[in-house]
Amino acid sequence: MKPFRILRRMTDRGEDTKHVAPGRDPDPAAFRSLTTPIRRASTVVFDDLDSFEARASRLYDGYSYGLYGTPTSRALEERIAALEGGSRAIVLPSGLAAIALATLSVVRCGDRVLFPDSMYGPAKEFFGGLLERLGVEAIPYPPEIGEAIAERLDDRVRMLWMESPGSQTFEVQDVPAIARAAKARGIVSAADNTWASHLGFRPLDHGVDIAMQALSKHAGGHGDLVMGSLAVSDETLFRRLKDSARVLGYGVSADDCALCERGLMTMPLRLRHSWATARSLIAYLSSRPDVLRILHPSVPDHPGHAIWRRDHRGAAGVFGLLLPPADREAQRAGLAEMRTIKIGASWGGVHSLIAPGDPRRNRAPIPWLPEGIYWRLSIGLEDEADLRRDLAAALDAIRTRRRTTSKIAG
Repeated sequence: MKPFRILRRMTDRGEDTKHVAPGRDPDPAAFRSLTTPIRRASTVVFDDLDSFEARASRLYDGYSYGLYGTPTSRALEERIAALEGGSRAIVLPSGLAAIALATLSVVRCGDRVLFPDSMYGPAKEFFGGLLERLGVEAIPYPPEIGEAIAERLDDRVRMLWMESPGSQTFEVQDVPAIARAAKARGIVSAADNTWASHLGFRPLDHGVDIAMQALSKHAGGHGDLVMGSLAVSDETLFRRLKDSARVLGYGVSADDCALCERGLMTMPLRLRHSWATARSLIAYLSSRPDVLRILHPSVPDHPGHAIWRRDHRGAAGVFGLLLPPADREAQRAGLAEMRTIKIGASWGGVHSLIAPGDPRRNRAPIPWLPEGIYWRLSIGLEDEADLRRDLAAALDAIRTRRRTTSKIAG
């Protein structure tokens, strides 16, 4: 085995210099591991004037400053590009940052952006807030619109977003038809593919220009990471994304990239386990008379079920549960029965989570979704029996509270 290569011999340097000078750089041939090394840096040093000045070129692909990429972040980006079926990818500080960056890289004042009404709530806030203030008109459309989206496209529409399935109600969009309509008008299309991930669906394979994921969810998988990604097949579009990330100061730490790399290694196994458990729980919940509806693309009467069967290669263990209307105390009593499932707003990790909410808020009316208590469930890696106990106890507590309230009112 070759010894470490010493960068500089410091015998003729002062004590202070010895303390801050770079140490040993391991020889890759002498030390080989199964994980990508974590290379932290803000400052990058250069050998000479020419190489230092070359970093300012827009087409420069080397390392110039830690904010703009490290060997660790570049390794992750290459992996994501390959998994998404693209040629290039960029990682961002969050999924929302990825949505914002992609949009700001494409649109300008006077343009229009179209997005599904079922899209991630904070993204809709970005569209209706900051984007509108910048003079860009953001227009929602029904997620089930399909090829009829062509009727809403005009010369002002610069970008068309999709999210399939939607974050709360999980409608599956006809991504290929919508992407074709956008391409016919020269409109950039983008898809938030976080629920399905690249394992279940690859937007780039279906004509979409930009595939986005919140890596905080399935990819990170452990509830300790916030990150997003954008993948493309077009080099010119990638350069626009990269330029925008640079001027906006978007960067991701090497440590976070290493966490994401770790999560990707076990992601296929985790998603298979989560979906297997969720499928069993969905069958159980569907048999209960006190459940009004299960919101998951695999359910035959779910909006977009046929499209899901046609286009998707798998499913996630994230779904919605609609219960009959009840007062707040009934819902509080139900959630208090949870022993294994935790209350939390995220999903896609090893821990099972439940998020109470109202999917109708800030949306056009949803005719197929009746009124009632709504919970979004993300199934993790716990024993199915423990999760079923939690759900059974919660439903029983709500039913008991509902009966007690009815008797008092009577």
